[in-house]
Amino acid sequence: MLFKFLIPAGLAAIAVAASGLGASASSNAIGFGVPHRTLVEQVELIRPFTDVRIPDNASGPVPAVLMFHGCGGLRQVQEDYARAALDAGYGVVIIGSNAARGIDRFAAMSQVCTGLRLWGRERAADVFAGLVLTREDSRIDATRLGLIGWSHGGWTVLEALDDAGRDVAPESLDIGTGEAPDLAGVRTAMTLYPYCGFPMQSDGRDYARDIPLHAILAADDMIAPPGDCERLFERSQATGHAVDFQVWPGQTHAFDEPNPPADPRIHYDADAAAQARSRWMEILNRELAPAQG
Repeated sequence: MLFKFLIPAGLAAIAVAASGLGASASSNAIGFGVPHRTLVEQVELIRPFTDVRIPDNASGPVPAVLMFHGCGGLRQVQEDYARAALDAGYGVVIIGSNAARGIDRFAAMSQVCTGLRLWGRERAADVFAGLVLTREDSRIDATRLGLIGWSHGGWTVLEALDDAGRDVAPESLDIGTGEAPDLAGVRTAMTLYPYCGFPMQSDGRDYARDIPLHAILAADDMIAPPGDCERLFERSQATGHAVDFQVWPGQTHAFDEPNPPADPRIHYDADAAAQARSRWMEILNRELAPAQG
């Protein structure tokens, strides 16, 4: 496995002034490398940690959604959204990006959430590898797929959309002849309180234009400040890509996580969580329709 170093250490000082995750993301710039894999290797990396679920009453291939958790790993929020999707007739593909790399909860909080490892632009490779796995499953209609990511997972989805829009592979993927990754079959994408600050590579101008993008931002988010994403999405809109984003007042980061970490910056709001799931289901029913049942 080859490693490719990230940005020069001199840029670390710039990030120290950033807020939230971006403040500590600078640590990734002082010598940590990005592992390089082929697409086949990336698929095999995540395969044992990818949970594919199909509705019990499915009578044929169903549309499905690929889910990308936040920096802390899989939480109850993914289970809540998965149950809503399954009840509506959608398949779900839950990708455990942290577990695939041997990152436990402690390492996730101390390394991924602080930006010491696994930036979103590296993890974007999981999106393309997850699509390969999804297309292998005959129970899933590979022409009707969606992406959803929370926080770090939202950052990951945005980087993948940018890669696809520029027709390039994530920097962590070594692509050979005829192996170019793509988002074929993806009809919609949604991010919830994504991280959009330094060191995000995407600037919003190159998202894959044939994939509608939706986002819910939290006005009181002190971990992934919404202003960074607003500027990103406004740049995207200026290029003709109509990004549908909302900033929800009074909400914090991870407002839809029933079991949040002991962090005063995070408050669970059951009503807002239900509204977010409802909005997500409306999007799926419109853009991946018809759903089973």
